[in-house]
Amino acid sequence: MVEKGGIRQVAITQGVMTIDGVSERFVQGLGRHLRLTASDLGLARGFTRRDGRLDETTKILGRATLAGDSLHRAGMAGEAGEIALTIRPLAAGEDGRILLVLGFDESEGEAGGFRAEMLAPSAAFDALKQDILSGAAQILTLSATTSLWVRESQREALPGLPVAWHLGLEADGRSSAPARGLVETLDWRRAPAAEVPETATEEEPLEATADQLGRINWSLKQIALVLMFLLIVVALK
Repeated sequence: MVEKGGIRQVAITQGVMTIDGVSERFVQGLGRHLRLTASDLGLARGFTRRDGRLDETTKILGRATLAGDSLHRAGMAGEAGEIALTIRPLAAGEDGRILLVLGFDESEGEAGGFRAEMLAPSAAFDALKQDILSGAAQILTLSATTSLWVRESQREALPGLPVAWHLGLEADGRSSAPARGLVETLDWRRAPAAEVPETATEEEPLEATADQLGRINWSLKQIALVLMFLLIVVALK
């Protein structure tokens, strides 16, 4: 794998990408959906001045991971862990499509890393916002068709096998190119309730010990009665 910083020749022809220094080619058009699961959803509000007026801006932030598959940068080392997710509303008048953009921020530290931005129609955005405020939206899942790349050897990967998705490279070969897609399914739910620790396993030994002590006590009483009977018999003789 070629590390960041080098200048490589990148060629894209008929949906096939070749990168100098990388032995395998990359292809698009795989009949698979990218699946993301996001948590820690929250609102970020602010204001911006536009056309002489002050408008409120609201976006939804979260942390996303891939479900089963992995995300990489073609020609670069490393794999995505958590992906910073931002959800914004589409401008008024946009159609009903939900758009997805995936990319990589080259900044150092926490500001850098893999990013995903979803642009949703106002109806879907407002519904999600209200459910976040009420606590009904804690886990979000989506599936999307994207322009991400896969290694040519995974072109025919079976549906049950994991796929390594890749961001492409810009023409200069220096930085990752963003990928775009259409969200096909979007849903959200509450997080599963925390499991209550079972106490029965702790109480059972105590109950079992009490039963055993009770049986021992009864046995001792029986032995004492037998001894008293024997003493009476001996005394009568």
